[in-house]
Amino acid sequence: VLGWIAVLVALLGICVSFGWFSAPSAFLASRASLASAHAEDCLRPGFALRVAFVGNSFTYYNDLPHLVQGLLAGSLTGNATSVKVGACLHGGQSLDSIWTQGARQSDEEKIGGHDMFPTVLALLSNPCGWDVVVLQDHSWGPALPDSRAEGLDVLAKHYEPLLRQNAGVSPPPLVVLYQTWGYREPKKDLDLGELDKQFETLTWKLEEGYGSYAEELRRGGLEVAVAPAGQAFKRLHDRSPDLWWQLYQSDNKHPTALGSYLNGAHLATAVVEHPRFRDLFGAGLKLQTSWPAEIRPYGNNAPPSDKDLQRVLAIAGPIELR
Repeated sequence: VLGWIAVLVALLGICVSFGWFSAPSAFLASRASLASAHAEDCLRPGFALRVAFVGNSFTYYNDLPHLVQGLLAGSLTGNATSVKVGACLHGGQSLDSIWTQGARQSDEEKIGGHDMFPTVLALLSNPCGWDVVVLQDHSWGPALPDSRAEGLDVLAKHYEPLLRQNAGVSPPPLVVLYQTWGYREPKKDLDLGELDKQFETLTWKLEEGYGSYAEELRRGGLEVAVAPAGQAFKRLHDRSPDLWWQLYQSDNKHPTALGSYLNGAHLATAVVEHPRFRDLFGAGLKLQTSWPAEIRPYGNNAPPSDKDLQRVLAIAGPIELR
């Protein structure tokens, strides 16, 4: 373990010296002991389910990593005693640019100020390995031909080798693709046909794109599940427009806490219902229809009401989309 840590720190130093990513040196210094701390967790009694997140602001809004952590931890009934999470997140980025640029220091505070790794390499090379890795691309990236091709390329060249290796821990992690959604108001510079149909078109194209990502990862020998958050947004768009409107921040694209809870439910379900983990969750996912007090909604906004959470899950929750 100590040898892995030394190699990891050396690699990070080389990357900085050659300018291969732009994470600030102070951030790297503050994160230098993170791999060691997580490595020590491997040696502690009890089995922890380990979940990593790579993405952008669609993942860090409303602290989705720790929201999913809480949903999973509250449903454990098997041998696992806890859920550990790690993340490499950078607002506005794609899987390709996150690979080259790494995490943004200021984004760590969006997930409670902890569990952020400086680079994807550092995250996926963690000595403990990961049981689940959640991947989220740019909000429209998988929908358009050029950016979809870029995503497929970086998955094949960089992500798949690391995921298969999983720091020498067997088996490789389950990859969960976080399928995102169309914007509430049309983005005029996106070439997706009629503006008044852009939500539907973008959501469908994203579903198609993440399907292509799943095929690529499976060809690379990895197990893959898709969390259909985009389909859940579409269900609410069609059946309850007032609730669909409440899924979005005022910028018409990022999720409110209500939207993040719905997304978290689908991400957690993708893990709980996968055959590899069913023994850990004998009773399935136990969804609490109240916002967790320990999770701070983005921008210090008010959490969603219990009634709205119940309504959203009743229309577009994991059970409804089966």
